[in-house]
Amino acid sequence: MNALVNHDPERKTWEDTRQPTTSADATIRGGRPAAKRVTRFDASALSSCDEPVRRYFTHAIAHEAPLEPRMRLQMTGRIKVGLWLPFTAQQDCDGSSFIWRAQVPRHGRLLTVTDSYDNGRATIDGRLLGAIRMFHSDDQNIVRSAAARAATEGILAPIGLLPSPTRIWHAESDNEITVDLVLAPERPALHVTIDNDGAIQSVNLQRWGDAGQKTFGYIPFGGDILAEKRFGDLTLPARLRVGWRHGTEEFSPFFEAEIISAVPNDCGRPDPPQNEDQR
Repeated sequence: MNALVNHDPERKTWEDTRQPTTSADATIRGGRPAAKRVTRFDASALSSCDEPVRRYFTHAIAHEAPLEPRMRLQMTGRIKVGLWLPFTAQQDCDGSSFIWRAQVPRHGRLLTVTDSYDNGRATIDGRLLGAIRMFHSDDQNIVRSAAARAATEGILAPIGLLPSPTRIWHAESDNEITVDLVLAPERPALHVTIDNDGAIQSVNLQRWGDAGQKTFGYIPFGGDILAEKRFGDLTLPARLRVGWRHGTEEFSPFFEAEIISAVPNDCGRPDPPQNEDQR
């Protein structure tokens, strides 16, 4: 479907809040030089965005919320790896990177899983009792798949998704909005369904993977938001289920989680993943 209004993307963007020279500051871009820097959210800066995009951000971000894009989340849930297994996890994310550290009981022992993406690098690593490596991968298939995960989970750090030259938003309809992202080496388009208040109902995109098939390729991926909750200045998805082939009859969630806490994390981005030789 066509966008409701076609705007010049440069007239509805914020300076990237993750630039190291500006910390959490953001500068409104427009047809003339910005008069001042802003460090707190002001919905008037979104005036050139399509109305559904404004509705989403004003629902998710309180007026004058500090523009800190990085979030630290605590969650519990279950993940399907053959069988459904419970987990507890901490995640740092900012819309363009993430690091997810989970503990999963397995055969009476504790498996620690770390999954991460940042600036074109990604790893997934599993260790039994925190020391014995059970699996590890950091190849290009992992990187491409993790980039799409970073895009999908941007809804858990909405300040990190504010419009910028690398985050171009438009409305497909009154309740469907899309953001085009640049997450090396991918350029995912994240489709977000919202209700009349701006609350997210579902997300989906094309993610690189090989789930249920013999070769790697793009597969529909996404999830449903079952509940939301106010965490300080942000209203975030609080219960969600995620899986491959979202939006089709073959959708079968493999990940279900509840967000227990969510706080801005101004301690800097997560350490970038290190490419290691598999042992």
